[in-house]
Amino acid sequence: MTTLLYSQEFLKHRPGRNHPESPRRLRAIVDTLKREGWWYSPKIKVIHPSPCTEEDLLLVHEPSYLQLLEKMEEREMELDSDTPLKRGTLEIAKLAVGAALEAGKGVRSGRWKNALALLRPPGHHAGRSTGGGFCYFNNIAVMVERMRKDLGLGKTLILDLDAHHGNGTQEIFYSDPEVLFLSLHQDPRTLYPWCGFVDELGEGEGEGFNVNVPLPPGSGEGEYAYAMEGIFLPLLEEFKPEMVAVSLGLDPLKGDPLTQLELLPSSYAWLTGMIVEGAKGCGAKVVMVLEGGYAPSSMGKAVVEVVKVLLEERGPPPPPPKEVKAVEELKGLLRNYWKL
Repeated sequence: MTTLLYSQEFLKHRPGRNHPESPRRLRAIVDTLKREGWWYSPKIKVIHPSPCTEEDLLLVHEPSYLQLLEKMEEREMELDSDTPLKRGTLEIAKLAVGAALEAGKGVRSGRWKNALALLRPPGHHAGRSTGGGFCYFNNIAVMVERMRKDLGLGKTLILDLDAHHGNGTQEIFYSDPEVLFLSLHQDPRTLYPWCGFVDELGEGEGEGFNVNVPLPPGSGEGEYAYAMEGIFLPLLEEFKPEMVAVSLGLDPLKGDPLTQLELLPSSYAWLTGMIVEGAKGCGAKVVMVLEGGYAPSSMGKAVVEVVKVLLEERGPPPPPPKEVKAVEELKGLLRNYWKL
């Protein structure tokens, strides 16, 4: 059985007319799951989450940042031109964090085999004292920290599949050797937030535990297969985490209006298969948290592929890999820290 975390309250978050991070994104996913018979399947459990607490948020965010957000919401100001605060924004953002928290706790405690939090707004651009890029709180980071604090979670691998680099997640765990952050994203010279280069490897005790795989615009299945086989699987096997937490970005899909990558909805079947089979091989649990993705027509199809593989814990084989120069450069840097 696979558990989905979802609330219709997420649809009330409306950043603005014609804003790409619109309720249509999540509505399309749920509608597709219903249309194809998965939403009401006896193999699927749908849980309605509760909002997180301020104590949860303070695990990764500075008190001054939370205070700033409250003042900005009162005045209906903007974190940046794409990230407005309106009355009720923070309550829905807290509900998104709550969905991630319940997903992580359910899987970590053994109540659920795996889980996918279908939430919005996304979170991976939110750092300790900053937000932006549609993000207010870092959903996946709060989840990981709460499980470490309350449920004894040890080593964790965060795999960020969003086309945009997860700069907030990177910042939060940049010096932490217990969290291996691995991000596959479009070349940051071509896309917000303009960071996530191969030489951003972490600092202090966390040096070598921050891994960025920038992919050139136009990259598709072959390039992703090359990165997953050459970087993700070897690191997973060597690091041996207790949990693989996935920032499930759907904006690498071909036709996304904000990016220039070319994955297909079916690509998410073999990607998810590599994740769950690799995690199973080292005894790790899998939790997925929705991030970006702005092409509603293909997002729903991709999530159906993810859910089918989560249920079966096995996906189709990956396509033939296609070499990426940045991956070879990254391997050279990582050999100072990992066997690969």
